[in-house]
Amino acid sequence: MKVRNGITAGLAGIAAVALALNGPAATAAATAGSWTETSTGSVSAMTVAQPTPRLTWVGGAEVTEDPDSGVVTFMPAMYERDQDRNRSWRRVTLPGAKNWNSRINDIATAADGSAFFVGDQPQDRSGVLVGRHTAGGWQLSSDNSMPAGVVESSLVSVSALSGQDAWAVGGGYQQDTWDQVPVVQRWNGKKWRSVTIPGSAHWLLTKVDEVAPDDVWVIGVDDATGQSLAVHWDGHTWKRTPTPVFPDSAVLFDIAARTPSDIWAVGWSRRTDKERPSGLVAHWDGKAWTEMPVPAGTFALQSLTLRPKGGFAVTGGNDDAAVGLSWTPTAGWQSLGLPENDPQHPLGAADIASSGTGLTVAGWHYTSADQGDSFVNGAILTS
Repeated sequence: MKVRNGITAGLAGIAAVALALNGPAATAAATAGSWTETSTGSVSAMTVAQPTPRLTWVGGAEVTEDPDSGVVTFMPAMYERDQDRNRSWRRVTLPGAKNWNSRINDIATAADGSAFFVGDQPQDRSGVLVGRHTAGGWQLSSDNSMPAGVVESSLVSVSALSGQDAWAVGGGYQQDTWDQVPVVQRWNGKKWRSVTIPGSAHWLLTKVDEVAPDDVWVIGVDDATGQSLAVHWDGHTWKRTPTPVFPDSAVLFDIAARTPSDIWAVGWSRRTDKERPSGLVAHWDGKAWTEMPVPAGTFALQSLTLRPKGGFAVTGGNDDAAVGLSWTPTAGWQSLGLPENDPQHPLGAADIASSGTGLTVAGWHYTSADQGDSFVNGAILTS
């Protein structure tokens, strides 16, 4: 039995592990080399954020299969590690989470201590799940400002400068035609409202990064051409900026800005429709996007984190193994040495975040079969 991960599956193909519940693994932590792995059992770990160097959140979904009907449902779930209190991971209480059939797709933190997460629209077609961190806890609510006639929506990315200013992107389907529709939402401190980017009708949006109120990037793929896209908001207008073009197709999945003229994005590209996707890294220097060479054989890249002392780390894969690489101007490309402890249950790496010299990876283990991959257990890796 396979479960389609909503709009996220269409947007982030390399992350779209079909979740078939095989039962949670043991919750004991295991160490492999410089990595420590903690199982989250039936919770698929999908996104990681660090509001402070000592506090880390990992969000995702608890996966449940009804034994009679075989229907699989999700419940938003989050883990936390506060190194000032306890170095171990603990499940965070999310009031009302059991009332939502949704995942936590992304978490954003802001300098003023506020935070947001975004999720999915339940099958009853009510609003999309959104969360805000205020007064030391998470509040779950519904964003009911989706574009008219759009159903089965998911917000897959969120970025925030403060509790008064945040952006989110994702997609849904037009109810009458079932055409895919891009969704852009903006938070003004009181409510979310829908925003339309001119010319975006055929775009699939994967990530948003708000560098400043007048400096916002949205990336993804132009479904009309199959090429990656990067569009910029300067506070007044949206402008698409040319990205590297490939003979067949390309997509960008993640973006991170060190400064307005030093921005990195990752994804994959193909030169033919039969080719295995190749990792794609692009850099914005304030004037243009340029492709950066990656090690030969690198599979598709999905997540990116900037390192405090320069360089960055990336993860991806999920074909025959997870991809984990770091890059610095002095050392170039190096392997992160992500552990593959069980050859029967490969690792899928969904997201990565850095703090100081350490890294945190959110992911899962799965089994592969001709009919698709099956979820085994969630995993949090720390170095």
